[in-house]
Amino acid sequence: MVWLGILLISFLSYAFGPHEALDCLGCHSPHYAKAYKLFKVKNEVYPNPRTGKPIDGISALCLGCHNLEKFGGVNIRPIFLHMTHPVNIKPNPKIAQVPPKLLRDGKLQCVSCHDPHPSNPNWKYLRVSTKGGTQVGKFCAVCHPAKVDFKYYNLTSKEDIKIFSSMNESAGAKEFSLTDPDLTIENPTPDYIKPFGEYKNSLSPAYMYVPNQPWIYSPDPKNLPPALRELLKEISQEGSR
Repeated sequence: MVWLGILLISFLSYAFGPHEALDCLGCHSPHYAKAYKLFKVKNEVYPNPRTGKPIDGISALCLGCHNLEKFGGVNIRPIFLHMTHPVNIKPNPKIAQVPPKLLRDGKLQCVSCHDPHPSNPNWKYLRVSTKGGTQVGKFCAVCHPAKVDFKYYNLTSKEDIKIFSSMNESAGAKEFSLTDPDLTIENPTPDYIKPFGEYKNSLSPAYMYVPNQPWIYSPDPKNLPPALRELLKEISQEGSR
C-alpha cells in the first residue's frame, strides 16, 4: 500500500500537465540553441500538407517532439498534420476569423491554440478554459464564431472569451480579453541569438519522470498516407548510404 501512495503522490505532482516534468530545458537550451528563442528541438523533415514544404516557425518546435523520430520528432504523443487542424498557414477568412493577436508572423501556428508553458492550467494547454474539455465549443468560438451557440456558454460574443497567455512577463501569466493591449502570444527574439551547429533533437532527462503516459506510438506503415510512406522510404534509403 505504501508504494501505491507514493505512486499517487507522484502522479498528482505531475497532474497539472505533462510539460511540468519536461521542465524548461525540455524545449529550451540556454547555451546551445538549435533554433530561435533558444529552442532545443525543431522539425525540418515533416511536410506541411497544405504547401508540401517543411514546417517552419514555432510549429517546428512542437513537431520536434510531437512526431515520430522517422518524421523528424522524438516519438512523444505524435501527431500527423494530414489529419489535424492546419498550422503554419495564413487563415482563410471564410473558414476562420482568427484574431490577429493569435497569429505569428501572420500565420496560424500551434501556439495560436495552445500556450504550452506549465503555468497554463487549462485542459491540453489550450488558451481558453474548457472546464476539462467539456466546453470545447467555447474555445473553437474564438476563431469560428458563426458555428457556436454563444447563449449555451452564457456569452454574447467572442470578445467575452478570455485568452490565456504567459508571454507578457510584466502582466504575468493569466487570462486576457481579446481587446486587452497586454495580450500577446510572442515576444521578439534578439537577432543575435542564432542556432549553433546541427545536432540531433534531444530532451531533458526530467521527461523520463512523467508517469502513466502512452508516449510511444508506432502506426502500421500501411495505414500511413502514401506521401508519408514515400518520405519514410526516402529517409531509410538516406540512412543506409
